Amino acid sequence: MAIKLGVSLYSLQEDYYLGKLDLEGCIERVSNEVGADGIEFLPDQMPLPGWPELSKEAVDLWFSWMEKYNTVPTSYGAVFFDTMYKNRMLTVKEVVDLTIEDLKRAARLGFKVYRTGIIRKEHLEILERCLPVAEELGIQIATEIHAPRGIHTWWTQEWLEVIQRTGTKAGGFVPDMGIFSVSLPVPFVKRLLREGANEAIIARIEEAYRAKEPLSEEDVRGMGGNEKDLQALSSINRLVYDDPEWLREVLPYTKHIHGKFYEMTEDYQESSIDYANAIRVLLDAGWDGYISSEYEGQRHYFDIGCDTYMDPVEQCRRHHVMIKNLIAKLSGR
Repeated sequence: MAIKLGVSLYSLQEDYYLGKLDLEGCIERVSNEVGADGIEFLPDQMPLPGWPELSKEAVDLWFSWMEKYNTVPTSYGAVFFDTMYKNRMLTVKEVVDLTIEDLKRAARLGFKVYRTGIIRKEHLEILERCLPVAEELGIQIATEIHAPRGIHTWWTQEWLEVIQRTGTKAGGFVPDMGIFSVSLPVPFVKRLLREGANEAIIARIEEAYRAKEPLSEEDVRGMGGNEKDLQALSSINRLVYDDPEWLREVLPYTKHIHGKFYEMTEDYQESSIDYANAIRVLLDAGWDGYISSEYEGQRHYFDIGCDTYMDPVEQCRRHHVMIKNLIAKLSGR
């Protein structure tokens, strides 16, 4: 039983978009520079040749990369197809059929976790109807617990009820570490300050958030706040700080965790998310699974220019060092 480390290729999206890395290059960097073996794949962002058709040649290519770089498929990032047409939503049956085909693609590529989301009530019915096929394929349909939704919101609780009612082994969760946010993302604050926000007001907004005494727009305006300060207020109101102890409620159904982070310092710190208490719970519970680094800080540098952002590979490497340091410290090694 152990915490294992991987990378969501979402972290490398900007280098991929700018042509600095192709799909194989992303996998190579995860293995050789970050030093991880887990690969979380987002096929709609970095498709295999011929996608969404999945030929034998494409499958063989994928597994040749896994062998070449000593990596393993961990989580397959899926999206619902219910908005395919602009004049109507797809029916439940249509989405079920499309989701089943996607589950089959994920299984062919060796994934054991099919990460998706629940946005509308209809999605619960869709996923429940897909569970028998997922069980046959040996893959888990795992919904992401992601801000502004938390562990004790209906998105999580109603899927948990489905899992427990059906007794399925093919339903679960992908908790996102962003549900343990203690402040605004550091790169986001840096951008707001470049755009004219007031550092003292943002500090007060964050202090009130941590005290669970959120400020109102009137409070911020009364301090002389401008529109950028109000943007900080609006953003922090969408953050979530769940008690890390609540993780225990979903860990029996969790094989994969999103290691959300926004910016790692040179001394391996991520100040906006309570990693220490989350890792403490995972260790105490003896959790066995992958934490997949998910870097989201690059977007807050786009105002400076496309080529000005933190090196995502180095950011993921630092993130892994932080987690390893926490594991060593909290387990008394």
